[in-house]
Amino acid sequence: MKTKNMSCSYPIKQLAKASLFLAGVAMSTSVLAKTHSLLIAVDGLRGDGIENAHTPNLDNLIRGNWANGYNTAFAHYAQTMKDAAPNSGPNHVGIMTGVTSNKSGVSGNNDVAGGNYAAYPHYLTLLEQANPSLNTAYLVTWSTDMQITNSADVKIDADDATNTQNAVDIINGTFASSNWQHGTDVDALFLFLDDVDGAGHACCFAASDNGYINEINDVDSQIGRILAAIKNRPNFDSEDWQIVLTSDHGGRGSSHGIHAADNYTIPFLVSSKTAKQGYLAGVPHNYDAAPTVLAHHGLAVPKNMDGVVQGNLVRVVNDNGIKQDLKTYLPFDGNYLDASGNALHAQVGGGTPNLQAGGKFGQYVKLNDDQEYLTLGKPTELDFGTDTNFTLMTWFRVSGDQAGDPVIVGNKNWASGANRGTLLLANEGNGDDFGINLASSGADRKDIDPIDYSFNGWWLLVATFDRNGVATMYAGSPTGELNIIAGDIVNVGDINSELNWNIGQDGTGNYTYNLKADLDDFAVWRRALSLDEVRTIYNKGQGTELNTLLNNVQNRYLTQQSNIQVGQDVSLVITTEVNGETCGLEWDNNRFFNERNAKWDCTGNADPMTFTVTGITNDGNKLIADGYLVANGNKGAFEWDSSKHANERNAKFDENSSGDLISIWLLNDINQTRIVTEASGQTCGLEWDASKLSNERNAKWDCTPNMDTFRIELL
Repeated sequence: MKTKNMSCSYPIKQLAKASLFLAGVAMSTSVLAKTHSLLIAVDGLRGDGIENAHTPNLDNLIRGNWANGYNTAFAHYAQTMKDAAPNSGPNHVGIMTGVTSNKSGVSGNNDVAGGNYAAYPHYLTLLEQANPSLNTAYLVTWSTDMQITNSADVKIDADDATNTQNAVDIINGTFASSNWQHGTDVDALFLFLDDVDGAGHACCFAASDNGYINEINDVDSQIGRILAAIKNRPNFDSEDWQIVLTSDHGGRGSSHGIHAADNYTIPFLVSSKTAKQGYLAGVPHNYDAAPTVLAHHGLAVPKNMDGVVQGNLVRVVNDNGIKQDLKTYLPFDGNYLDASGNALHAQVGGGTPNLQAGGKFGQYVKLNDDQEYLTLGKPTELDFGTDTNFTLMTWFRVSGDQAGDPVIVGNKNWASGANRGTLLLANEGNGDDFGINLASSGADRKDIDPIDYSFNGWWLLVATFDRNGVATMYAGSPTGELNIIAGDIVNVGDINSELNWNIGQDGTGNYTYNLKADLDDFAVWRRALSLDEVRTIYNKGQGTELNTLLNNVQNRYLTQQSNIQVGQDVSLVITTEVNGETCGLEWDNNRFFNERNAKWDCTGNADPMTFTVTGITNDGNKLIADGYLVANGNKGAFEWDSSKHANERNAKFDENSSGDLISIWLLNDINQTRIVTEASGQTCGLEWDASKLSNERNAKWDCTPNMDTFRIELL
């Protein structure tokens, strides 16, 4: 973690000249004076930090809604420099000078003072050289940044809160010092904020860490104050502002500096009246900040800068819906057929994969043997060559550690990552994490990893490949965090391997380690999905089935709109979500006096049952279906236990009775179903037990009455 102090220095301001020349281009002071810029660097802000925090101010900025006439080009997949470790020193210098470590000479935090700032000046220095009448401010919260030579009129090293207030005061014209008179109008303001990095070091640079996310929330509030100050300026409507935001590095665990995608992936944002609205094209880098600001102020960008001007080029927007360029879609509902309409079906490649009830949506495929995998063959639709964008997607669940580093889907010989082809991996680096590997040869091999995953819950995996930009790995956790990492793939050549595209195995079908996992809703597109589309599919962990997005209407779940009738036998399974895990209602293998305990299996398995409807009531708020629930296979009828302890009764399956009458309360939300019964004159709600043993929870009736919510899936 970096230490902070508070200091202030004020260089003597030079007299303005009528006109000055930079890089052979004459600059007019009147042209420069019309513009204002704010460059914010947030230390340790991962590319997915904004996505998982509560950031209404940044969200409005990204959407282009923060002020009339302004658009924002944004990337959650921007990259740090690669010729130095992703640490603060070299990347701070890069953000401010527009060059990477090879030119600046700064490769670590201890090198900052010796940077080559004469050949590669700070962007504020370049502005001052072009027009000394400009008013420039440099606010940092890490003392090492004071070693970066620059000609700003005011330089302050303070903490985040103090410098946020300083920024607001400077924008409002209420800041004053010996070299900055009260009422001075600011032209270019640099602000560095450090507390997010401190929170990451305190525990974790992770979407699942509350301390890290809460600090991003605080930064959003600070930025919101600054944006409000800009908008409240009396002449704001006639001013031309530019807002740039980026970061120096991401992180993993409580540290950074590792040469890996989770450390490299950062945000980059540019908002102005001339920026395009959308996601930035190509590969944005944090060292693009300096040239982007210089161009806004009308300066020619020095040719020796590594960075480029951002904001004018954005990715093409898909306006044709999720089906656009969808090449295959396998819902795994009773078969391996393609539901996209393209007849690109899967076949069993080896072993005997099982289709089971209780998937993320409908049924799922279970791969649990060394020889089990599916194959899509070698269709031309899945030839992506040297320049075709594409996306791989599936929902993924495991109950324990993988052996080795198995493939989720791929078309390369995984004997070496340098072999030609693409892989989406379930155990990259022999750990419980996701990753991407692709290459045309060993010379352009790319490994983009890792994202750690948990057991027993459904994870959404989406890997998008922009052949003129980055490959982005999205991993949506069962508990609602959307993890994002990315890596540059511009120079990767032909990835057509001439091997099969296999699910659960590499392209040869003979890789040593076979995938042991549950998969659902698998799809491939011949384009890169956008973050907005990924968000829609992920739906904060609840998920949205592609069949729904494709308007493939299927009566798969019991809801308030279901057409069920008295006397009908309904085949179903019942599942619930507990702390991100899918748990299915089952009967226990053990039997005592013709009774079996009811339980919730949190590996996602659920036993098939039949519900016989004896009554239907619709009170407007919900549909109530009364009836009896019987486990298939003569395993008993659902009942409440006659014994009651602390207002709770065990739930059980009795082989010698028709069961107790239950009522299923159905809403339009498939995840909000409730199940109740009357037990000895008391209303009792079905629940799962808080205690879990060997991935199982007891099922019980709470007669307070409390009740949990469920999802009822039709078979």
